[in-house]
Amino acid sequence: MTSENVLDYSTTDAPTLGKRLKPWLRRILGVVITLAIFVWMFKPVYKQWDLVKEPILKTDWRLFFLASAMFAAFLFIFRVLSWRWIVEGLGHKLPLAPATRIWSTSELARYLPGAIWQVVGRVYLVRPYGVSGPVCSTSQLLELTVFLLANVLVAVSCLVFQGTKLPDSTASKSLYFFALLIPTLLILIHPTVFYGLLNKLMGRLNKPQIVQRLSGQNLIKLTLWAILGLLWQALAIWLIVHGPLHLGIRKWWIVAGAYGLAWCSGFIAFWAPGGLGVREAVFMMVMSHILPKKLRVDIFHSPEALAAFLAFLGVLLRLWATTGELMLTSLAYSFDFKGAMGKTKPPVDEIPIDRSPTAPEHVAQ
Repeated sequence: MTSENVLDYSTTDAPTLGKRLKPWLRRILGVVITLAIFVWMFKPVYKQWDLVKEPILKTDWRLFFLASAMFAAFLFIFRVLSWRWIVEGLGHKLPLAPATRIWSTSELARYLPGAIWQVVGRVYLVRPYGVSGPVCSTSQLLELTVFLLANVLVAVSCLVFQGTKLPDSTASKSLYFFALLIPTLLILIHPTVFYGLLNKLMGRLNKPQIVQRLSGQNLIKLTLWAILGLLWQALAIWLIVHGPLHLGIRKWWIVAGAYGLAWCSGFIAFWAPGGLGVREAVFMMVMSHILPKKLRVDIFHSPEALAAFLAFLGVLLRLWATTGELMLTSLAYSFDFKGAMGKTKPPVDEIPIDRSPTAPEHVAQ
């Protein structure tokens, strides 16, 4: 083998190996960061076990499963139906049972390493119902943008007057960041801006343009619908935390704001599948500073004991959310088992689309 051949081999194969290793290195780094967060969270639980074991062991599992059922209802009424309405606004009408199965399955896929499985999985599952990949991806982008905006509005509204109680930490920086993000999201969700940017991207990817559109009025309705759902979700969380924290119903806004901010932080944590670890850590930090001082002092007696219990509570709420997701997914597959097995031909009920450029429904309101 000549020196030239050796040189050619090293220069052509080395980058290929690097490209292959890069995704795995990124995933490994994400796992390491997530594990480090959980170690940091559970360290006070281990050190303060004698002080926090009583409220932990007194967890009311009946309320836990009731709250999980409430969360499953929230996912169906305020998430599945919203996505189905968006798909309908883009020109396709999905049957309810398959829409629920497709949405819930793709949501669970977000826990897989990598950030594409939730999107790719839904595109694959909805394709037999006549929904193209670009339309499905557009519906997901709209759904997530609307839901992120609703979470930001709820979190900032509930915590804005408590912002001064948050020290210079990840929690306070997250609050200020998302407060500044509100105008950006409002501009981005405007139909003219959203569809303009989207169709430019479609053109560069040689994909068909998105012709059928949701109006600005419909997007506002979807945002308000999501906010209403988040208030229902906050009630479910309050059922779990109010007992050990001695939190009256009038303090529901505390858990609404803390969980909303935690969800947003987990959403932008690209390295953590499903915001795993980040959501729990931010929830723990926010709650430790905005709980009434009397509760913090009289019940837990020390900041360390409070931090330990809130760490447990953050993990419990992850278990609560996953339980609700599994409830919804199980019901979805039981009602659409034949569709899941591909034993029936899915009905396709596509809304007629007037593709003329002067059609009134194409004009964003």
